[in-house]
Amino acid sequence: MDKDIWSFIFYYGNVLILIVIFIALINKKRLKELIPIGLFIAVENYTVEIIGLSHGYWEYPLENPGYPEVIIISSLIYFPIITMLFYQFLSKNKVKNIILTILFVSLNMIIEVITLKTTKLFVYGKGMNLFIAFLMYISAYILIIIFGKYYNNLNSEKGC
Repeated sequence: MDKDIWSFIFYYGNVLILIVIFIALINKKRLKELIPIGLFIAVENYTVEIIGLSHGYWEYPLENPGYPEVIIISSLIYFPIITMLFYQFLSKNKVKNIILTILFVSLNMIIEVITLKTTKLFVYGKGMNLFIAFLMYISAYILIIIFGKYYNNLNSEKGC
């Protein structure tokens, strides 16, 4: 299969499957709590994307002008949905949370490797490698947990 066609199918198929999973699994009663956490990670991810692109750590070498939305879709749809699903399953059990974090980071790394090896969606530039991507994912999930606790504490103090 042509790499351009595979990139299109993989990227948009991935997003569509994730949206279906999100609709099926998300706790609709907790959306008021989950949406701000998703928006936080959207801002964080978009900021990291812009920094990474401007410093040449990765690039999107697609000649096809149909893909300029890769950054926007990954920052504003893909990662916020993953974040809200992740945060929904966190509990007071630290061991369960560590296992959940390992699971989500592992799944992100698998998708990262598949995307790098089989599509033309992006390539690593100077100084970027899978270990740094791994550290970025771990950092993102730690930020999600910290922001979620901060946000929930802030809301409980206000009596929301």
